[in-house]
Amino acid sequence: MNISSYNVTDVGYHYIGLRVLAASPNAPREEQDAAVAKNVAKYASDKALRLMLPEPRSSFSSVGDKVLQELAHLQLAKLARGKGYVLTALGIQAVEALNGRKYDTLRRLMTKAHLEAYNNLRQVVFHHVHAGPVFSPFVEAARTAEPAYLIGLLRPTFGENSPEVLQSLTDELADESPKKVEDSLRSAIFSHLFPDAKLSVPLFRAMTDRLVSLRLLNVTRDRKEGCEWAKSYTPCVAGEPLKPWHKALEIQPDHDGVAQLIYLSEPLMTDTAMQRQLLRAMDEGYASLPAAAGYYDLPELRDFVCEKLQIPEAAFDDGVNALLDQQPPPLTVGLQYERISGRRKPLVRSRETTQIYNLIRRA
Repeated sequence: MNISSYNVTDVGYHYIGLRVLAASPNAPREEQDAAVAKNVAKYASDKALRLMLPEPRSSFSSVGDKVLQELAHLQLAKLARGKGYVLTALGIQAVEALNGRKYDTLRRLMTKAHLEAYNNLRQVVFHHVHAGPVFSPFVEAARTAEPAYLIGLLRPTFGENSPEVLQSLTDELADESPKKVEDSLRSAIFSHLFPDAKLSVPLFRAMTDRLVSLRLLNVTRDRKEGCEWAKSYTPCVAGEPLKPWHKALEIQPDHDGVAQLIYLSEPLMTDTAMQRQLLRAMDEGYASLPAAAGYYDLPELRDFVCEKLQIPEAAFDDGVNALLDQQPPPLTVGLQYERISGRRKPLVRSRETTQIYNLIRRA
């Protein structure tokens, strides 16, 4: 089975669906759909408000049905005869982990369910694990007619064959808008890297967002010789784990019965030794990044540290929050409003009140 949902971009949607089914196992399907859609809309709006991002444009009217169908695909729920959905034994385990705040257990369960259920999602994850990052180009509006520039955007994927690839796209790119040119380049890249997955540009974008929420991918910006890409890479590894926090998970896809191992990156950010490693990596980041008034861009530091330590973006945030809880804290954080964007998310700190930060420095 292949994942095809464009609007379920966050595993948090599934957690909402699980809680709705746990609370209303005897409700009609339409009532369950409406409850999930309502709660997802509130979750997405609250998240955008908390991060000071634009309010979601989606009405989320169809997302309830999508989420519940996916819970069934993931074998976390099933349709009762003549009624709505009910949780399976695996779904009950997920709800117990969710309610018990056993988030490591929950993430492992959800990761295994996703990678075993969806062929194309698994292909994307294992490509990142075995072959390395995927470079999705950003196209500048004023440079769509510069062949050398477009070849540079293709080079991380196609290498010396980049001029031939661009030549094959000449008719497709003629007189197109920068967004269309960007989508065409990305489509060529995804077709080359995932020939059996048939990934559209919107699906890859949605899939990447969900894999970030599962802590299986990170997305950073990479710049070189006047070109810029969204670089997706995984903090997970195959084979022998490279770090003490890489933990094995066996994936058993239904289609061939051959088990595959992936080592998830699961650092314990409340551990003192892990916090020392985090601080050392942050010090290296300070030395390589530009400062303004003594502060560093927190998302840029996050990118540096996560790639160096091979940890998920969310784990970095967990670690920084743990360091800020120390007395006295070894860090000072601040906020600059104009630097916030959907891809450059600030640190969220929820204590008595919720605050966000995107500047950081050593105390």
